[in-house]
Amino acid sequence: MQHLKDTKKLGEFEKFIEDENKTGLCLEDTLKFFEIQRIFRHFESVKQGGIKVVLVLTALLVMLFYNGRNIHSFFSRQFGKVAGIRGSKNPYYDLLGNEYLCWRSILYMFVMRYLNLVSRIRNHEGQIRALIFDDSLLEKRGKKIEGVSKVYDHVTGRFVFGYKILVCGYWDGVNFIPVDFSLHRERGKELDKARSGCNRARRKARKARLAYHDHKKRHNQARAKLNQFISGRKNAGKTGIEKLKKYVVRSKKQLSKLRRKMKDAETDLAGKEKLVKEKQKTAPLYGLPPSTYRKQYKKDRSKDSAGYQRKLEADQSKSSNVVNMLRRSVKRGFDFDYVLFDSWFFSKEILACIESFRSRCIKLIAMVKMNKTLYRDCLDDQEGKANELRKKYRKKSKRSRKFNARYIMVPVWYDNRRVNLFFIRIGNGDKWKCMITNDLSLNFNKLMETYHIRWSIEVFFKDAKQYLQLGKCQCNNLDSQIGAATLAMMQYVMLLLYKQVHYGQSLGSIFDLLGKQAQQENISRYLMELFWEIVARIGEILNVDCFELFEEILRDNQRADEIMKLFSPVLKEKRVA
Repeated sequence: MQHLKDTKKLGEFEKFIEDENKTGLCLEDTLKFFEIQRIFRHFESVKQGGIKVVLVLTALLVMLFYNGRNIHSFFSRQFGKVAGIRGSKNPYYDLLGNEYLCWRSILYMFVMRYLNLVSRIRNHEGQIRALIFDDSLLEKRGKKIEGVSKVYDHVTGRFVFGYKILVCGYWDGVNFIPVDFSLHRERGKELDKARSGCNRARRKARKARLAYHDHKKRHNQARAKLNQFISGRKNAGKTGIEKLKKYVVRSKKQLSKLRRKMKDAETDLAGKEKLVKEKQKTAPLYGLPPSTYRKQYKKDRSKDSAGYQRKLEADQSKSSNVVNMLRRSVKRGFDFDYVLFDSWFFSKEILACIESFRSRCIKLIAMVKMNKTLYRDCLDDQEGKANELRKKYRKKSKRSRKFNARYIMVPVWYDNRRVNLFFIRIGNGDKWKCMITNDLSLNFNKLMETYHIRWSIEVFFKDAKQYLQLGKCQCNNLDSQIGAATLAMMQYVMLLLYKQVHYGQSLGSIFDLLGKQAQQENISRYLMELFWEIVARIGEILNVDCFELFEEILRDNQRADEIMKLFSPVLKEKRVA
């Protein structure tokens, strides 16, 4: 997950956006290749202000390339004049926020067109294809934006207003291509936890109250009967009176006990109700006070509209959306070998979903947390936690010279499914990481090479936020937020195609210092190996975890440049070689 930071460093896409001399050529080439009229004509039934939807969507798509930071400035300054369009900006905003426009289908058709074009340029046979999932923070300032909430930023360790965007990306062997996404808000756990505790305390108090009153009724009946026996109004033997007296004494003690229990339950309930009132002020639902939440933009949507389904996704768990995206990708015909996750998304449900596609031979590689999850050891059929298994087989560790790492492979059963656990320690550090895969033939070096592909989604988040204004839309309508995010991803795909045609391989903005090597045939793999070598050497010197260091470098260009300068002799040696 990325934290957006302002920086003046130029990335690979900056020159296309800022250089007016290249804008026309870039648009002319890419729009000609994509034949976007063939894509957008499927949505021609959605018309705005008498303007064809093809023209409106095209204007929205190319707006950023003319330095148009919003629809108004772009419409009045550039494209509106070139195309000879006269009118207001309202049709463009209306189409962007149209609930019946299926942005997911538009992005899918755009990506499929890109893959079709790239297949003519180069042959990707024999290269690893993967589906990658990760989420990132989209920070917002307007509290009235529909669906916005306080979300936790794992990078800075603080809560900010915005969305979490969950992205599904496709690695075609060379480039990362975003194919699907969903926006999420966080309800907040503290108030829900306080309310759950209050409900439990209320049920407990009600049960104690009923028990007390029921016993008190029986106790009063026994005392009244005893008084009648003593006064002689009813005949009873001496033994019967003695038994009844003993019962009344025991009942009185029990009544006192139930009364104390009822009072304690009522006191506990009062404390829980007070806690709920405090949490409503300090930690309200979605991080918004009730008065602010009521002012948030709300829209009535038809249940058969695409926008209604997107609104439902905002409150669904990310794990369920990952499963849905995975199934849609398979259904739409994406051909991939692996699914890559970090530790936040791996679960039994996701593993079961991947295992269900046995005919397609899809495999999983994921980082997992070393927590209380139990795995059944295949060697001795004993269950144990990840840390216990690592300590158990620590004498069987091996060394990989390529990645300067120690690793332990443990065959286990997880949820009645056969998988392999890899415990990994990079360099001289003492911190172990755990990875899981259901590809039983995969060795350690191949595992690491494949998992390195996952870092491409981090680079996508960085470039899309910094140069393509991902998450910068300030419209209150959630449909507009979905549309703006989709357009940013389509613009990213356009730039990928332009670089494929004119520059060969696509580079990440983190590798700007190596731009002169862009004509090499295997530049992407070369850069990844070189950069990982640098990070591993830094990790050895600082005695820190290389996985965390890699993520930290990706988040900040300035740090990356400073580290690159330290290793300039290494870079010169690689260039000479």
